[in-house]
Amino acid sequence: MLRRWLDKLGKKPALVKGAGRLPEGTAKKITFGDPIAGAGQEVILCRVEGTLHALDVMCPHEGGRIIEGPLMEGKYAVCPLHQYAFEPKTGKVINAVCKSAKTFRVREVDGDAEIWL
Repeated sequence: MLRRWLDKLGKKPALVKGAGRLPEGTAKKITFGDPIAGAGQEVILCRVEGTLHALDVMCPHEGGRIIEGPLMEGKYAVCPLHQYAFEPKTGKVINAVCKSAKTFRVREVDGDAEIWL
């Protein structure tokens, strides 16, 4: 039902082909459009406990960037600027006092991912 409402509002998901191949406990940076020109978005796509989650690449603390690669303890996305760790499902920081990272809705379909930016 939510999908129908989003479609009616013109909010269509961005497609990430082959996202189903992202290994468990791993994060991958995905770029949509041209973020440098202000017309795009960078997200970190993470697989935790078999489910894909997406976070904004920008750390809410001091403008650092959450990085791709192995997740800390196989389940936390990390900003290397101060070693802040974020829970990919909720965006909540687990080891510091900081705002939550922005999350995006993700749906896995036939080996691809749909992300609502």
